[in-house]
Amino acid sequence: MGNLLASLYTANSGLGAAGTAVGVIGNNLANMNTTGFKASRAHFQDLISQFVVGTTGTNQTGKGVTLARIEALFTQGSINHTGVPTDMAVSGDGFFVVKGTQGGVTQNYYTRTGSFRFDDQGTLVNQSGFRVQGFTADPTGVLGATLGDLQVIKKNLDPLPTSNIDLQANLRPTDPLIPAPGFSLASPDTTSSFKSSMVLFDSMGTGHQVDVYGTHTSTAPDVWDMNLVADGADLAGGVAGVPQSIALGQLSFDGQGRLVNATTPNPVAVPWSGGANPGAIAFNWGDPTAAGGTGRGGTTQWNTVSQSAATYIHQDGYGTGNLETVSVNEDGIVTGGFTNGHTLTLGQVALANFEDPTGLNSVGGNRFIESPESGQANVGTAQSGGRGSINGGALEQSNVEISDQFIDLIAYQKAFQANARTITTADGLLQEVFQLIR
Repeated sequence: MGNLLASLYTANSGLGAAGTAVGVIGNNLANMNTTGFKASRAHFQDLISQFVVGTTGTNQTGKGVTLARIEALFTQGSINHTGVPTDMAVSGDGFFVVKGTQGGVTQNYYTRTGSFRFDDQGTLVNQSGFRVQGFTADPTGVLGATLGDLQVIKKNLDPLPTSNIDLQANLRPTDPLIPAPGFSLASPDTTSSFKSSMVLFDSMGTGHQVDVYGTHTSTAPDVWDMNLVADGADLAGGVAGVPQSIALGQLSFDGQGRLVNATTPNPVAVPWSGGANPGAIAFNWGDPTAAGGTGRGGTTQWNTVSQSAATYIHQDGYGTGNLETVSVNEDGIVTGGFTNGHTLTLGQVALANFEDPTGLNSVGGNRFIESPESGQANVGTAQSGGRGSINGGALEQSNVEISDQFIDLIAYQKAFQANARTITTADGLLQEVFQLIR
């Protein structure tokens, strides 16, 4: 009689465990389209047994089942490229760190959902307004070392005056010699055989069109006079339409066409107009042998081209620009593209990993908090310390596999039905016992 009553409680525990497991499956299926959602699974274990007769294991009967644990499965979800630049997906281990207030508690939360946006203060936030944590860059693009709200503090790029010019060219040794006085502003094209144009920037971000002329003045050794020419309107004290020149010194070459020496002033003083600060520009022509170089790593004099021409020009200045685009690389570095064509590092998104992520406590909103079981968050940058990489312009999808969920759902349904049948059977047997007194 006692065992029959016990079987009712045993079967009831099976109903409860199977019902809870069905609820786990239902939650998984409900979130199959939730970005970054991680499915859970139910772990069952039997309850402590009782002895029917004696104390040996062969005389034991179970007392039912219970759920040992509902475990979150932090397997990788598929990554869907959205094209939204502030969307991010973690590939591998790690969680985004977001800070906000929930239930009156302000703290760091951890999530795999990377659907972020910039708020009106330039702070990167998630769709609930929680602030993404990372390392903000200073106005020059240097990343800080302190974890905090990831805020874009540079929406306009300050101008940078030109201070360095790399100019590489090949000057033909057979170009005609120009006798003294050499280069003339009155006829620059006939008193030179090399010309290269570029735009240089002053301290106010104004671009100035200039030309660099090269005049072949002697052979054995070969010497070229270099001059910078700008319109008078671009230089202090000049007159618009009247060009002015600034001497850039001489380049000399040996019999093998190698650059021997470059006597350009370092730096070249350029008196920009319009109230801008005077420019101080360093010219780099190559690696002259007089300075221990090869003479071949920049400007050379080889008779292998149809005319003297520049092969490489680069100057480091730029004008003012407005933030136009944002991109995120695999290290989580957020880069801004500006309307002047230049880029600048704006910050870096942080990632956190845990010794046991399955021990994290879910608090809703696809957010977790750390627990004694998970261990403390180890926060750092992507692709370091075991943390995964970040895919910009993409989102991680739910890792719920529908087919697996349906198979488990059928199994739990059958378990529920079987335990219900056990109760029915036990009830029928008890009814037979009750009939004995009639």
